[in-house]
Formats: sequence, C-alpha cells, structure tokens
Amino acid sequence: MLRTPSSLKLTTIIALVCLIVGALAPTLITQRTRPLSFKEDISVSKGSEHAQVARWEDYEGCEDGLKCVVQTQDLDIDRHSTTAKTDVDDAAAHSESSITISLDGEQIAEIAQTALLNRESAYPMAGLDTNQEFTVAGETVLSAEGAEIDGIDYFFPSQTEQRSYPYFDTVMQKSEPIDYLTDEKIDGIPTYSFYQQRQGVNVDHLFADPHFPGRAGDLYSDAELAELDLAADDHVELKPYYAVERTVWVEPTTGRIVDSNEKLQIYLAQSQTEAPTGERTLFSADISWDEESTQAELDKVKNTVMAVQVATIVGWVLAIIGAVLLLACAWRFSRQREN
Repeated sequence: MLRTPSSLKLTTIIALVCLIVGALAPTLITQRTRPLSFKEDISVSKGSEHAQVARWEDYEGCEDGLKCVVQTQDLDIDRHSTTAKTDVDDAAAHSESSITISLDGEQIAEIAQTALLNRESAYPMAGLDTNQEFTVAGETVLSAEGAEIDGIDYFFPSQTEQRSYPYFDTVMQKSEPIDYLTDEKIDGIPTYSFYQQRQGVNVDHLFADPHFPGRAGDLYSDAELAELDLAADDHVELKPYYAVERTVWVEPTTGRIVDSNEKLQIYLAQSQTEAPTGERTLFSADISWDEESTQAELDKVKNTVMAVQVATIVGWVLAIIGAVLLLACAWRFSRQREN
C-alpha cells in the first residue's frame, strides 16, 4: 500500500483526516448541547408526607412551645418550567416557571416567575423581562417587575463544572453559593451533586404580620433562657427566619437537574443568630422529588450522554488509527530515503 509516492501521500492524508476528525468529533457533539434549548418543558413533583405545620392562630402558650399546635400534613409541590424563543436575541431564552404548593390537597401558595436566560450560562439577564409573584393563602406577598435574580435556579449551565455556583432561592429572595460536593451515578448516568446549607434568613415578606409575641419560658428551654439572659415570664417579640439544607444532582453535560432534596424550616427567633428548635418551628419538611420526575429527567439526558460517550470512543479510535498510519508513513518514507 505504501510502495508508491502516491499511495504514501494518500495514506498521510487519511491519517491526518483521522487525527483531525478524532479530535473534533467529541467537541462538536458536546458543543451541540451547550445552548439552553428553546423547547424545554419540565414538570416536577416533589413533597413530603410528614410536613410539620404549627397553627399559630391556635397557640395560647404552652410549655412545649409551638409543639402544642403542630400538625403533620402531606405537602405537595408541583413545578412546571418552559423555555421559548425570544424576539430579543438568539443568545437568550424566555423562561416561565410556575409552582403550586398544597397541604393535604389544599393549595396554600403559588409562585410565578418569568425571566430571560442566557442560553450559554443559564443565568438570568438583567431587565424588565424578569418578574416574580409570590402568593400565600390567596394574598400576594411579593410582586416584582424587573426583579433582580442574580443566580441560577431551575437550570445549571451545560458543561457544569466542579465548583460553586450562585443559586437563587425563591424563599430567601437572594442567591447564595451552592458548592460542588461529589460525583456519583444515578441509574447509570454520571451526575455532580451540589450542597447548600443556610439558616438565620429573615422572611418577614412571607407574612402579613411578621410579629409573633409570646412568653419566653414557653418558647425557650431553660438553657436558652440562661444563655439569652431571659426570665421565664419575660415577654418576647419573635420574627420568622428560614433555614435550608439542599442537595441538587446535575447531569453535567446538559446542566439538567435530575434530582434534589431540600430540608426546609421556618422558625421563630429574636435574631438571626439563634438556632432553630422544635419549640419555635412554624414549618418544617424534608422534600424530595418523586421517582417519576427523576426518571423523566434522566430519560431526557440519556441520549445526549450516550452520544457524547460514543463520540469520545470514536474520537479515540480515529486518533489511534491516524497515529498508526502516520507512523507507518514515516517508517516507509525513511526506508525509501535509505534506498
């Protein structure tokens, strides 16, 4: 095959083509996954069968604090998120998300959000296209046009990295870092997990009247009373605070969230430095996606993950073939020069 100059030249060209295609194929396939799609349509159901809800309106003082008026209820949260093409810029996608929250089948809150997302980074773009509305018990507690959402929430960037990202929390109404934790497989799909823990976040905006008066001895343990220099009969004015422990699993090639777990707590305290306790907890829940939601998102990424894996293998094979052919050409060329 390599005995004539023309065959040697042809083999060299084939080798170079194999090397080039082998190097570019995985990159080209991966690049196709980078921009956020204009056709995202994601429905997620999550909840907890043992949400703890304290009925403050029934509280009249008791040694166990709010534990006297706590009820265990079924919590259901349904989210629907979509993206669509915009007239503004092909680099942006119009995102709409709606969330409904129900306790024992009765809707208690609704969150609606629209934003223009940068298709490369999945970060919201500043401007009047960002809107939020937060409704609790039929009353709008937050309505913001041009709201500043300075972090990711329902989408991670494609080619997700092993680092921290600013993550926007709708309850906190601000972004806090969510940190890379580890990589693991879910149903055979490689994922990155990210972790976030925060407490002492004031959430006055969730309540029509964010003032909760009470007797110190009913709401604080003896140890806490001593630490805070309070007498049992002292009158205290408490405010609502928020604590969250969140883990999110992301398929890194697409940036698609495939599962999450959130441990949420809204509790009463005099200041953000006080730790949450059961005696002062208004609401707590351990919230996870249901299996159907996780499986639906895994099914959406399987083809992309498989395509990238195949392209990577093909790239390596072509690179090896190209390298072998080049070595053969070099060897044959050196033999011809010796002759």
